[in-house]
Amino acid sequence: MKRPKTSDAAQLREAFHNAGTRLTAQREAVWRLFGDNPAGFTIAAAAAKLRSKGIGLATAYRTVALLEKLDFLRRVHAEGLERRFVATQPGHRHSLVCRSCGKVLEFEACGLSVVERLLTAETGFHVEGHHLEVFGTCANCREGRT
Repeated sequence: MKRPKTSDAAQLREAFHNAGTRLTAQREAVWRLFGDNPAGFTIAAAAAKLRSKGIGLATAYRTVALLEKLDFLRRVHAEGLERRFVATQPGHRHSLVCRSCGKVLEFEACGLSVVERLLTAETGFHVEGHHLEVFGTCANCREGRT
């Protein structure tokens, strides 16, 4: 996952504007926290880190939900039932999740459109999209460089 850049902030500001809301300093702080951490956070862990900046739990929850809706955060599954969120770029992407360090990398390649068409033809089900996560161990963890 890449760190947020100035151009990302401009894109984020535009997305907030198009959604009819403002990109406040608190919302940007939430977004930057996720962008600076490739393994992402649960909302509770993010809220704990943001507390020192005067950002409360409710604001963290609402902002994460909004950033996810705007496609700037993506939900990934951690061990057990825990959900983490990671910074992303808007658009069709999928996640590679390291089971060892938790780092998440994105990839765009996707051959699932063929499967979607097959499912529609075979079942009559109107497929609106999909979510794919691939789990494994990153190169750093395999080589003991974490």
